[in-house]
Amino acid sequence: MRFVLILIGFFLWPNPGWAFLPPLSFIMKANFEGRKGLPVETVFKHQIVLPSGDTVSVEERLAEIGGKIYSIFRSPNLGEVGCQWSKGVYLFSSDKRIVGRSRAFNLFFTMNKPESYREVLINEQFLKRELFSQYKSSFVPQGDPALWDLKENYIIHPDIYFARTPGGPAVTVTGFELSGVKKSVSFDKETLILSRLEWKEGGQITSWNFQGFKKNSGDGWFPSELFLNVDNKEMISSSLVSRHYLKDKSVKQWLTRFSSVSQASPSAVFEESLKVLLEYR
Repeated sequence: MRFVLILIGFFLWPNPGWAFLPPLSFIMKANFEGRKGLPVETVFKHQIVLPSGDTVSVEERLAEIGGKIYSIFRSPNLGEVGCQWSKGVYLFSSDKRIVGRSRAFNLFFTMNKPESYREVLINEQFLKRELFSQYKSSFVPQGDPALWDLKENYIIHPDIYFARTPGGPAVTVTGFELSGVKKSVSFDKETLILSRLEWKEGGQITSWNFQGFKKNSGDGWFPSELFLNVDNKEMISSSLVSRHYLKDKSVKQWLTRFSSVSQASPSAVFEESLKVLLEYR
């Protein structure tokens, strides 16, 4: 990608055993480049594996409208239901609540500002604020840039490194690690787009893996495929079907549809499917 080549051209110098890693601030900007501050709908198709081993197909319409985030779920044999997502909790009108694991999944698709998403990842301990420092505090670039000793003053963070993920090579960042608990986030090495959210607890590894990155016309880069794995077992396989911005008329139509389906109470199987899907994100 052009931005990777530009950075390498400016900063890479010969040093056996060391490879340049793009600054986290640059990675954050790359993830949100091209996005607009407009209401947006992202459509997914999920294949969800239930504890029984049965698989349920669910279409999801995830939308951010007026600062609020909604989802409409539809299954061919189980009907439709809607919920509002607030502070990590999925709220259904039938008084059902499903608590999600992280805000990082939904907000990746609904936010448009890299600074805001950076704070989400820091608050959830996927990142540490100090990892955004590029140079030593004593470094004051003055005078002729050709005389700046960038190599000596550039900070190499051991918690940022190249790693191989299910989606391929990635820039991986460890945000938290203590007593067998670990949180990390990865960004595709080529596009720098979010490619993995990983939790490790008590020896169990849970991860969302994104791959097949594509640039949407008039929008940003997004994965076309998403997978949830728990201890190497694939529990959810999803595809990104479409993504488009909503204007005045389409916003009203969307909210009208949401209002009509949000009163429904999901069947037992539908509720079980949504619980598997939403508790892990």
